[in-house]
Amino acid sequence: MKSIASLIALFAFSAVPALAQSSPAPSPAAPSPSPTASSAPASSPGSVDVHFNARDLAALLKATQDVQTSSKITINVDSKDAWDMPVYDPIVHFVGVDASSGAATIWIMKSPPKTKDASDSLLGALELACMATGFAGPQWKSIYDRLAAADATLPSGAPNPYVYRLTLTHRIQKIIDNYKAQH
Repeated sequence: MKSIASLIALFAFSAVPALAQSSPAPSPAAPSPSPTASSAPASSPGSVDVHFNARDLAALLKATQDVQTSSKITINVDSKDAWDMPVYDPIVHFVGVDASSGAATIWIMKSPPKTKDASDSLLGALELACMATGFAGPQWKSIYDRLAAADATLPSGAPNPYVYRLTLTHRIQKIIDNYKAQH
């Protein structure tokens, strides 16, 4: 089992420090922009109708950084051979939260590539762990629960039983990439 700190060092991970660490309070007259997780119709497989603003996103990203030092969240990280990883999430996979201990579990491929896709996958798994445990706050917990419920309605044997949750993490990554490109 690896620690979150060693994973972050492994991927040379940096999750938009400016956005996550400095989130100025918006003035009451000017609400912060509200990126939407998807504008696809709700009937599309994997589409999500989730709304959050820049401050919400900053809180989520800060939570992914705080997992390294906080005693308020436990994430167990298990190394897996490539053939043991889910096809739909082959590098880093958020498994879930243990109901009795409250600990989240993430699987990571042994000897993962040091690529942007691998870093994005790690960030996505950390985001889901922070959401599912409530560590990122009640709004993100509610969003996670809603998307997990949508995933639970997928037919058994669906090729990606995490399609709604992963769609959200991919949308978040697009917002992060756009932010980085502008700054």
